[in-house]
Formats: sequence, structure tokens, C-alpha cells
Amino acid sequence: MTPAEEERQINQVKAHLAAAFPATTANVVDAAVAEAYHRFDPAHVRDFVPLLVERRAKRSLASQVPA
Repeated sequence: MTPAEEERQINQVKAHLAAAFPATTANVVDAAVAEAYHRFDPAHVRDFVPLLVERRAKRSLASQVPA
């Protein structure tokens, strides 16, 4: 995966999560995605990074939603 493709997919992750958590601000979604994304900085194989970022950020956002 090229860096440009990875960036495009990360932007799609942000859009998906913003739609899934409409009560959450864009800044909070961006922060959750950035935190999850940086966890995979040392990964050599990048093909699944966007999927893993989405899963991790989604868990983080879901834990912040009041019950």
C-alpha cells in the first residue's frame, strides 16, 4: 500500500467513525484515530493498518459514550 492510499483510507476511517458517532465532535474522532494510527507506526506491513486503526479507534470512542 502506498502512503497516499493509506492516508486516503485513514480519512475514510475518520468519516465512518464520525457518522457512527454523530454526537462526538470531529476533534475527538480525529484524536482517537490519530492515537490508534500512531500505535502502528513501527509496523512494516501496512496493508491492514487502516482496518486495525478503525477497530481500535471505534473501541475508544464507544468507551467514551455515556451509557
